[in-house]
Amino acid sequence: MRIYGIAAAQNSDNSGETILIDNIDTSKMRILNDEHGESAYSMIGAVEFHKKIHSLQECADDYERRCWDHAKVPFLYVRGELADMTEHPNAKAAAALLEFCTARPDLPLRVGLSIEGGILERSGEDNKTLSKTLATGASFTIKPCNPRCALFMEGDLRKSIANMAPPPEYIEALKKSDSTTSFKENRLAVLMVCMEMLEKSTRDYFGAFTSIKCHHCGTGIRFFKSSRDTPNRCHSCSEPFSLAAIWSAIQKD
Repeated sequence: MRIYGIAAAQNSDNSGETILIDNIDTSKMRILNDEHGESAYSMIGAVEFHKKIHSLQECADDYERRCWDHAKVPFLYVRGELADMTEHPNAKAAAALLEFCTARPDLPLRVGLSIEGGILERSGEDNKTLSKTLATGASFTIKPCNPRCALFMEGDLRKSIANMAPPPEYIEALKKSDSTTSFKENRLAVLMVCMEMLEKSTRDYFGAFTSIKCHHCGTGIRFFKSSRDTPNRCHSCSEPFSLAAIWSAIQKD
């Protein structure tokens, strides 16, 4: 899978820090990583191209313009490729999760980017300005520290199914009722349809919870699949979950 996005943006992030785009050393930027992991399996792809963009006029194509429309501030643009075609398990999971999130914009789960490297110099009030940094890559994460650091897949697969139609069996059941008669005469048919819908909703509710187990300390975490706070780190040992583990948990029935 080929991807593009915003690895860093010059605005105050969730920790109150601001990175200066012009002062990022990108000479060693080449890795796409998985949730800031440190194992060999965490390296899920490569950065093929990167560019510092300060205005809409500097955008060369629709991909860069889309990122500018999202960031609206100077940012570090990256383009790269995942190793999912080589059967890399974490890369395949990252690709699957990104495709899933792209096709389901109605869900709160998102995959973004987070810059990787080191801080060489701080400045400003409370040292919150990252005035000189070294970038070695960008990490796929479901909790980017900077919400403007978005991630996209090449080729627009935006197929929202937020406005889902009722199941066909419910539509057929309603069609069979006589529309010329009163609701009182058809209340049994309507009640049966409502009961079926309630039963399905109950099954969906109990199937909406899932769990993920930390491979470092063995702690199990249970969470709601559509939660706006999907965990990406263990609550006990603070080690990151891989995207493969997150994707596997979301797929559980």
